[in-house]
Amino acid sequence: MTNYIKSELYRITHTKTMVSFTAILVLVSIFINVVLALAGKMDGPSFPYNTTSFSYSTVVANPMIFCYMSAIIPVILYSGNRKNGTLKNAISSGISRTKIFFGECIVSTIASLVSMVIVLAVYIMSAIILLRPSGPVTIVDLFSEVPAILLIAIASLISSIVCNEMIEKDSVGIIVWAILWVIVPQVFYYIGLRFEMVYNMAMLMPYNLFGTSGMTVNTSQSITVWSTMPGMLICVMVGLAGILVFSLSGMLLLKKTEV
Repeated sequence: MTNYIKSELYRITHTKTMVSFTAILVLVSIFINVVLALAGKMDGPSFPYNTTSFSYSTVVANPMIFCYMSAIIPVILYSGNRKNGTLKNAISSGISRTKIFFGECIVSTIASLVSMVIVLAVYIMSAIILLRPSGPVTIVDLFSEVPAILLIAIASLISSIVCNEMIEKDSVGIIVWAILWVIVPQVFYYIGLRFEMVYNMAMLMPYNLFGTSGMTVNTSQSITVWSTMPGMLICVMVGLAGILVFSLSGMLLLKKTEV
Protein backbone atom coordinates (compact mmCIF):
# COMPACT_ATOMS: atom_id res chain seq x y z
CA MET A 1 0.00 0.00 0.00
CA THR A 2 2.97 2.32 0.67
CA ASN A 3 4.03 2.18 -2.98
CA TYR A 4 0.44 2.87 -4.09
CA ILE A 5 0.25 5.93 -1.81
CA LYS A 6 3.61 7.21 -3.08
CA SER A 7 2.54 6.77 -6.70
CA GLU A 8 -0.76 8.56 -6.08
CA LEU A 9 0.96 11.43 -4.29
CA TYR A 10 3.38 11.69 -7.21
CA ARG A 11 0.46 11.72 -9.67
CA ILE A 12 -1.37 14.44 -7.73
CA THR A 13 1.69 16.68 -7.43
CA HIS A 14 2.38 16.35 -11.16
CA THR A 15 -1.13 17.13 -12.40
CA LYS A 16 -3.01 20.43 -12.37
CA THR A 17 -6.28 19.17 -10.88
CA MET A 18 -5.59 19.71 -7.18
CA VAL A 19 -3.50 22.82 -7.83
CA SER A 20 -6.34 24.35 -9.85
CA PHE A 21 -8.91 23.53 -7.15
CA THR A 22 -6.76 25.10 -4.43
CA ALA A 23 -6.04 28.13 -6.63
CA ILE A 24 -9.76 28.70 -7.16
CA LEU A 25 -10.39 28.59 -3.40
CA VAL A 26 -7.49 31.00 -2.81
CA LEU A 27 -8.89 33.45 -5.36
CA VAL A 28 -12.37 33.21 -3.81
CA SER A 29 -10.86 33.88 -0.37
CA ILE A 30 -9.04 36.98 -1.58
CA PHE A 31 -12.10 38.13 -3.54
CA ILE A 32 -14.32 38.00 -0.43
CA ASN A 33 -11.96 40.22 1.58
CA VAL A 34 -11.34 42.58 -1.34
CA VAL A 35 -15.10 43.10 -1.80
CA LEU A 36 -15.53 43.81 1.93
CA ALA A 37 -12.61 46.28 1.87
CA LEU A 38 -13.89 48.11 -1.22
CA ALA A 39 -17.42 48.30 0.18
CA GLY A 40 -16.01 49.78 3.36
CA LYS A 41 -14.10 52.46 1.43
CA MET A 42 -17.17 53.41 -0.61
CA ASP A 43 -19.61 53.56 2.31
CA GLY A 44 -17.18 54.90 4.87
CA PRO A 45 -17.43 54.44 8.66
CA SER A 46 -21.14 53.56 8.39
CA PHE A 47 -20.27 50.21 6.76
CA PRO A 48 -19.96 47.64 9.59
CA TYR A 49 -18.73 44.62 7.62
CA ASN A 50 -15.22 45.59 6.51
CA THR A 51 -13.75 44.00 9.63
CA THR A 52 -11.65 40.92 10.26
CA SER A 53 -14.39 39.76 12.61
CA PHE A 54 -17.03 39.65 9.87
CA SER A 55 -14.63 37.96 7.48
CA TYR A 56 -13.68 35.29 10.03
CA SER A 57 -17.34 34.80 10.97
CA THR A 58 -18.10 33.70 7.40
CA VAL A 59 -16.04 30.57 8.08
CA VAL A 60 -16.63 30.20 11.83
CA ALA A 61 -20.43 30.34 11.46
CA ASN A 62 -20.41 27.73 8.69
CA PRO A 63 -18.16 24.82 9.74
CA MET A 64 -19.93 22.48 7.31
CA ILE A 65 -17.98 24.27 4.56
CA PHE A 66 -15.02 22.07 5.55
CA CYS A 67 -17.17 18.96 5.10
CA TYR A 68 -18.42 20.10 1.70
CA MET A 69 -14.92 20.87 0.46
CA SER A 70 -13.47 17.61 1.79
CA ALA A 71 -16.24 15.67 0.04
CA ILE A 72 -15.40 17.30 -3.30
CA ILE A 73 -11.67 16.54 -3.22
CA PRO A 74 -11.88 12.73 -3.65
CA VAL A 75 -14.23 13.26 -6.59
CA ILE A 76 -11.67 15.57 -8.18
CA LEU A 77 -8.78 13.20 -7.53
CA TYR A 78 -10.41 9.91 -8.47
CA SER A 79 -13.11 10.84 -10.95
CA GLY A 80 -13.18 8.35 -13.82
CA ASN A 81 -10.98 5.74 -12.12
CA ARG A 82 -13.21 2.98 -13.46
CA LYS A 83 -13.43 4.37 -16.99
CA ASN A 84 -9.73 5.02 -17.55
CA GLY A 85 -8.71 1.65 -16.11
CA THR A 86 -6.66 3.03 -13.21
CA LEU A 87 -8.54 0.93 -10.65
CA LYS A 88 -8.21 -2.27 -12.70
CA ASN A 89 -4.50 -1.69 -13.20
CA ALA A 90 -3.96 -1.23 -9.47
CA ILE A 91 -5.87 -4.42 -8.65
CA SER A 92 -4.14 -6.41 -11.39
CA SER A 93 -0.78 -5.38 -9.94
CA GLY A 94 -1.66 -7.19 -6.72
CA ILE A 95 -3.08 -4.40 -4.57
CA SER A 96 -6.28 -5.43 -2.79
CA ARG A 97 -9.46 -3.39 -3.03
CA THR A 98 -9.26 -2.64 0.70
CA LYS A 99 -5.70 -1.30 0.41
CA ILE A 100 -6.72 0.86 -2.54
CA PHE A 101 -9.63 2.25 -0.52
CA PHE A 102 -7.46 3.15 2.47
CA GLY A 103 -4.77 4.46 0.13
CA GLU A 104 -7.30 6.80 -1.46
CA CYS A 105 -8.44 7.93 1.99
CA ILE A 106 -4.87 8.72 3.08
CA VAL A 107 -3.91 10.48 -0.16
CA SER A 108 -7.14 12.51 -0.24
CA THR A 109 -6.67 13.50 3.41
CA ILE A 110 -3.10 14.67 2.80
CA ALA A 111 -4.20 16.67 -0.27
CA SER A 112 -7.09 18.18 1.69
CA LEU A 113 -4.89 19.21 4.61
CA VAL A 114 -2.34 20.89 2.36
CA SER A 115 -5.10 22.71 0.47
CA MET A 116 -6.79 23.79 3.71
CA VAL A 117 -3.59 25.20 5.20
CA ILE A 118 -2.86 27.20 2.04
CA VAL A 119 -6.39 28.56 1.67
CA LEU A 120 -6.79 29.47 5.34
CA ALA A 121 -3.36 31.15 5.41
CA VAL A 122 -4.26 33.31 2.40
CA TYR A 123 -7.73 34.05 3.77
CA ILE A 124 -6.37 35.17 7.14
CA MET A 125 -3.50 37.21 5.69
CA SER A 126 -5.74 39.00 3.19
CA ALA A 127 -8.22 39.79 5.97
CA ILE A 128 -5.45 41.20 8.20
CA ILE A 129 -4.05 43.32 5.37
CA LEU A 130 -7.33 44.60 3.91
CA LEU A 131 -9.80 44.84 6.81
CA ARG A 132 -10.18 46.64 10.13
CA PRO A 133 -9.15 44.51 13.14
CA SER A 134 -12.32 44.72 15.22
CA GLY A 135 -15.36 42.71 16.27
CA PRO A 136 -16.19 39.70 18.48
CA VAL A 137 -14.95 36.94 16.16
CA THR A 138 -11.17 36.69 16.41
CA ILE A 139 -8.47 34.63 14.79
CA VAL A 140 -8.57 32.39 17.88
CA ASP A 141 -12.15 31.38 17.00
CA LEU A 142 -11.00 30.48 13.51
CA PHE A 143 -7.99 28.51 14.69
CA SER A 144 -10.04 26.61 17.30
CA GLU A 145 -12.54 25.66 14.60
CA VAL A 146 -9.90 23.60 12.80
CA PRO A 147 -9.41 20.88 15.47
CA ALA A 148 -13.17 20.88 16.14
CA ILE A 149 -14.13 20.19 12.54
CA LEU A 150 -11.02 18.36 11.28
CA LEU A 151 -12.00 14.77 12.10
CA ILE A 152 -15.59 15.36 10.99
CA ALA A 153 -14.29 16.69 7.66
CA ILE A 154 -12.11 13.57 7.28
CA ALA A 155 -15.19 11.42 7.96
CA SER A 156 -16.99 13.37 5.24
CA LEU A 157 -14.07 12.74 2.87
CA ILE A 158 -14.09 8.99 3.57
CA SER A 159 -17.86 8.78 3.07
CA SER A 160 -17.46 10.59 -0.25
CA ILE A 161 -14.92 7.98 -1.38
CA VAL A 162 -17.30 5.18 -0.36
CA CYS A 163 -20.22 6.74 -2.23
CA ASN A 164 -18.23 7.39 -5.38
CA GLU A 165 -16.54 3.99 -5.40
CA MET A 166 -19.85 2.19 -4.89
CA ILE A 167 -21.60 4.17 -7.63
CA GLU A 168 -20.16 4.54 -11.13
CA LYS A 169 -21.58 8.00 -11.86
CA ASP A 170 -19.85 10.75 -9.85
CA SER A 171 -22.95 12.96 -9.90
CA VAL A 172 -25.06 10.20 -8.33
CA GLY A 173 -22.36 9.52 -5.74
CA ILE A 174 -22.39 13.19 -4.74
CA ILE A 175 -26.18 13.09 -4.42
CA VAL A 176 -25.96 10.02 -2.16
CA TRP A 177 -23.34 11.81 -0.06
CA ALA A 178 -25.64 14.85 0.24
CA ILE A 179 -28.52 12.62 1.33
CA LEU A 180 -26.35 11.08 4.06
CA TRP A 181 -24.93 14.36 5.34
CA VAL A 182 -27.76 16.84 4.78
CA ILE A 183 -31.14 15.17 4.19
CA VAL A 184 -30.89 12.31 6.72
CA PRO A 185 -29.89 14.63 9.62
CA GLN A 186 -32.88 16.88 8.86
CA VAL A 187 -35.24 13.90 8.78
CA PHE A 188 -33.89 12.67 12.12
CA TYR A 189 -34.18 16.18 13.57
CA TYR A 190 -37.87 16.55 12.70
CA ILE A 191 -38.69 13.04 13.89
CA GLY A 192 -36.71 13.84 17.03
CA LEU A 193 -39.01 16.75 17.83
CA ARG A 194 -41.51 14.06 18.87
CA PHE A 195 -39.14 11.39 20.18
CA GLU A 196 -36.40 12.36 22.62
CA MET A 197 -34.11 9.40 21.87
CA VAL A 198 -34.15 10.19 18.16
CA TYR A 199 -33.55 13.88 18.94
CA ASN A 200 -30.44 13.07 20.96
CA MET A 201 -29.10 11.03 18.03
CA ALA A 202 -30.01 13.75 15.54
CA MET A 203 -28.11 16.42 17.47
CA LEU A 204 -24.89 14.40 17.16
CA MET A 205 -25.08 14.56 13.37
CA PRO A 206 -22.76 17.35 12.14
CA TYR A 207 -25.41 19.15 10.06
CA ASN A 208 -27.60 19.51 13.17
CA LEU A 209 -24.73 19.85 15.65
CA PHE A 210 -23.49 22.98 13.89
CA GLY A 211 -26.82 24.23 12.57
CA THR A 212 -29.37 23.96 15.37
CA SER A 213 -27.39 23.61 18.59
CA GLY A 214 -27.40 27.25 19.63
CA MET A 215 -24.36 28.50 17.72
CA THR A 216 -24.48 32.29 17.44
CA VAL A 217 -21.77 33.92 15.37
CA ASN A 218 -22.47 37.46 14.16
CA THR A 219 -21.29 41.06 14.46
CA SER A 220 -22.11 41.23 18.17
CA GLN A 221 -21.12 37.84 19.61
CA SER A 222 -19.35 34.56 18.93
CA ILE A 223 -20.76 31.45 20.58
CA THR A 224 -19.67 28.17 19.00
CA VAL A 225 -20.15 24.50 19.80
CA TRP A 226 -16.41 24.08 20.37
CA SER A 227 -15.96 27.14 22.61
CA THR A 228 -16.27 24.90 25.70
CA MET A 229 -14.26 21.76 26.48
CA PRO A 230 -17.37 19.49 26.50
CA GLY A 231 -18.41 20.94 23.14
CA MET A 232 -14.94 20.41 21.65
CA LEU A 233 -14.95 16.85 22.98
CA ILE A 234 -18.30 16.17 21.32
CA CYS A 235 -16.94 17.43 17.98
CA VAL A 236 -13.86 15.22 18.25
CA MET A 237 -15.87 12.14 19.29
CA VAL A 238 -18.39 12.64 16.49
CA GLY A 239 -15.50 12.89 14.03
CA LEU A 240 -13.84 9.74 15.33
CA ALA A 241 -17.13 7.84 15.21
CA GLY A 242 -17.74 9.00 11.64
CA ILE A 243 -14.25 7.94 10.52
CA LEU A 244 -14.75 4.50 12.10
CA VAL A 245 -18.23 3.95 10.66
CA PHE A 246 -17.42 5.04 7.12
CA SER A 247 -14.04 3.26 7.08
CA LEU A 248 -15.65 -0.03 8.11
CA SER A 249 -18.50 0.53 5.66
CA GLY A 250 -16.07 1.15 2.83
CA MET A 251 -13.94 -1.84 3.72
CA LEU A 252 -16.94 -4.19 3.78
CA LEU A 253 -18.94 -2.79 0.87
CA LEU A 254 -16.11 -2.32 -1.60
CA LYS A 255 -14.99 -5.94 -1.17
CA LYS A 256 -18.26 -7.00 -2.76
CA THR A 257 -18.21 -4.41 -5.55
CA GLU A 258 -17.09 -5.45 -9.01
CA VAL A 259 -14.64 -3.22 -10.85
